[in-house]
Amino acid sequence: MVSKVRPQQDSELMKYKKEFLRIARRAVEMRLQSSTGGNISMRCSSQFLVKGRGSSFYDLKESEISVVDIDGHVLQGAQEPSKEIHFHLGVYRNREDVCGVVHYHAPFSTAYAAKGVSIPLLTVHAKRILKKIPIIPEAAEGSQELADHVISAFRDREVRAILLAGHGLVAVGNTLSEAQNIAELVEESAKVSLLVRLFDRKVPRKTGVVGWVKAHNIK
Repeated sequence: MVSKVRPQQDSELMKYKKEFLRIARRAVEMRLQSSTGGNISMRCSSQFLVKGRGSSFYDLKESEISVVDIDGHVLQGAQEPSKEIHFHLGVYRNREDVCGVVHYHAPFSTAYAAKGVSIPLLTVHAKRILKKIPIIPEAAEGSQELADHVISAFRDREVRAILLAGHGLVAVGNTLSEAQNIAELVEESAKVSLLVRLFDRKVPRKTGVVGWVKAHNIK
């Protein structure tokens, strides 16, 4: 594909692409995404970087990053952009404060999404930063219906992350790095919630063990 990006813009895009690749690799290292699923995007002034369709997060190359305009027209890139590009661009149109969007099939968060259950925000940190995590109705991957649901949910400026019923999570941020941090906090909250549920089970305890724990409690 012939690049439609001007040379002076190209050098600036290289900086953005390095950050894009860093976040893509981090998503795998933090076990938020594996293989070719999920997608991320990044606002770069009037242009947007989007993960190429079918590209692996861990082995993502610069040539597999699509550069598009706000209407989704490809300006640069060897592959088609992600099929979820519609909701990425829709969020950018409606939220000028958002410069990064991530969508992952993170296992703990997706477990809640698969059951259509909200992730309880049990920590002070999660309550302060996330406030709420809406669940949107299930819709086909890459469909306009899914895009409409995502865009509608993020019209609320307090919303920083949502669950896609039966699908995964989407998080946004003022930067791509911030969006990644939000996604990590959502996944952490899902883990904490599931671990806390273990305390609700009646597990037999040995008196001697409990006494030992009390005796060695650190004040």
